[in-house]
Amino acid sequence: MSFKRSLTAVLALCMVFTGTLTGCDTDRTNPLDNTDSNLPKVQDISVDEAKDLIDRNTNSTEFVILDVRTPSEYAQGHIAGAVNLDYYASFENSLFALDKNKTYLVYCRSGNRSVSASQLMVDNGFTSIYNMLGGINVWIANGLPLAT
Repeated sequence: MSFKRSLTAVLALCMVFTGTLTGCDTDRTNPLDNTDSNLPKVQDISVDEAKDLIDRNTNSTEFVILDVRTPSEYAQGHIAGAVNLDYYASFENSLFALDKNKTYLVYCRSGNRSVSASQLMVDNGFTSIYNMLGGINVWIANGLPLAT
């Protein structure tokens, strides 16, 4: 009988100890989780939302449309007022020339480069970044205008 009690006590202690180590308290934050809800994040928006954002900020000096395609892609047609900063040509090294406090709408051809570019911007301290989902391909498919 004393063996069973000892074994039960040891098992109970092991369960308590294991629960403490594994953090059974669900209200605790994971110290390895480095996602802070207060940190800036890229906001993915549709082409229609991007068009609305552009329309609302037409005369704002605090708003920049950033085309991260190559110069030849840009020359074939771009959103009016867009600044071209080629993602493949030292994009990250060029970020120092941009104002980190402005709002940026970032786009590319299909949405892949703009995701990477937007995240690099946030990682480098930019605070307000919008990524246009689908890129210029969806912009064109929606019949929206291009500048050349």
